[in-house]
Amino acid sequence: MEEYIKDLEKNTNKVLETVKDYPLEKLTQKIDLEWSVLEVLEHIYMSDKLIYRIISKSSENESESKEIIGRNKLKTILIEQRKNKVQSPEVLKPKGYFKNLAEFNLAFSTLRKAIQNDLISKKLVVDNRTYNHPILGEMTVKDWLYFSLFHAERHLKQIQEKG
Repeated sequence: MEEYIKDLEKNTNKVLETVKDYPLEKLTQKIDLEWSVLEVLEHIYMSDKLIYRIISKSSENESESKEIIGRNKLKTILIEQRKNKVQSPEVLKPKGYFKNLAEFNLAFSTLRKAIQNDLISKKLVVDNRTYNHPILGEMTVKDWLYFSLFHAERHLKQIQEKG
C-alpha cells in the first residue's frame, strides 16, 4: 500500500494544483447544462467520501484475490476510455456545498489525509472484501481505492478541457 499512498498524495496535489489559480468566476461558470469546475470538484469529493464510507464497512462478500478488476484495467476504463460517459447517480451530483476553492481545498485535503492515515494505521484494511459498483460490478477494497484515483484523474482532464 506504500505505492498507493504515494499515488494518493500525488493525485491529491494534482487536483489542488490544477485549479489553484482559477478565479471564482471561472470556477463557477456554467456552459450549457455541464457542471461548473467547482461542481466537478464537489463531485470528486463526494465520490471519494462515499467510497471511503463504503470500504470502511464490513462486507459479507469476498474475492479470492485483492483485486478483481485491477489497477491497469480501471485506468483504461476511467481515463483512456473517457469518451464513454456515464450519468452520475443522484447521490453524487453536486449540491452546492462549496462556495469557493478554499472550502473545497480544506474538505478534500482533510478527507484524503484521513484515508491516508487510516491506510497507514491499518484502520482501513485492504483485504479481499468486495462491494458492488453499479456499473463495474463487484470490486475489492483495492479496486475501489484505485477507482478513486482514476475517477479524480478523469475529471481533472474534463476540467483542463474547459480551459
